[in-house]
Amino acid sequence: MPLNPEQRKILEGWMRSKAIVQCPACGDSSWRFAEASYVRALLEAESTDLAEGEGVVKVTCGNCGYVVLFDAETLGIRGSWDQRRNL
Repeated sequence: MPLNPEQRKILEGWMRSKAIVQCPACGDSSWRFAEASYVRALLEAESTDLAEGEGVVKVTCGNCGYVVLFDAETLGIRGSWDQRRNL
């Protein structure tokens, strides 16, 4: 699911604070923050749906399509979802 504006701001600030500015694949700095999304964790067979408990944030390079995944809890956005989403 797409990140809301507050979550995108947190993601951008976190990446900058860690000096993650350039794509490791092509060296460009055109991350597609507007398209960043929360992805549920990959589940093992017979696992319950972990929803927000084990998710990652996916960000794509706008130049080459390289995809990077960050742990939502480490970013500080877990639990910051709109109540309307019932997560």
